[in-house]
This record gives sequence, C-alpha cells and structure tokens, in this order.
Amino acid sequence: MSEKLNEFGDHAGLLESYEDILDITVDFVSELGTTNMSVSDLLKLDVGSVIDLEKPAGESVELYINKRIFGKGEVMVYEKNLAIRINEILDSKSVLQYFKKEA
Repeated sequence: MSEKLNEFGDHAGLLESYEDILDITVDFVSELGTTNMSVSDLLKLDVGSVIDLEKPAGESVELYINKRIFGKGEVMVYEKNLAIRINEILDSKSVLQYFKKEA
C-alpha cells in the first residue's frame, strides 16, 4: 500500500491516515440534466423523441461520488468515447473525510 501512497505526492501524509479506505470502490455518476414531465407526456415518448433537459448546451454537468456532489465538469469526446473534463472539484481532505465516515 505504501507504493500507492507515493503516487499521490504532496497528499501522501494526508492519505496515510486514510490508508484503510483507499481501495474502496465508489460509484461515479455524471448528471447531464433533469426535467419533469407528466405521465401522459412520458407515454408519448418513442424512438427518436427528444427530451429538453432545460440546460444550456456547454454548461457544466454535476459529478457525484456515491450520490454526493463531488465536482463539475464538461462533457467531451476522448479517444472516441464520451468523457468528463473536471472543471471544479472538492479538495482531497473533504473527499477523504466523507469516505472515512462511510467506511
């Protein structure tokens, strides 16, 4: 595990106190947008239907780790796949404290 700590450079001291949680797997979710619709509108949806998420194109998407906001980012294409470029992110200490509580 100490080799993993070295990968984090300046955060190594902070991470040593959280070493027991560094291998936990988390759910990462990026939320493009949300909207409300009636059941009657839902039943009218078909292949090719367009749902307006009421969010301007190019606006940041929210990033969640285990259902908790983690940051914001921009949707992009990376090596032919959709990806997220992080624009805003919680500091490492806040993230580690959250996971320590969850463990």
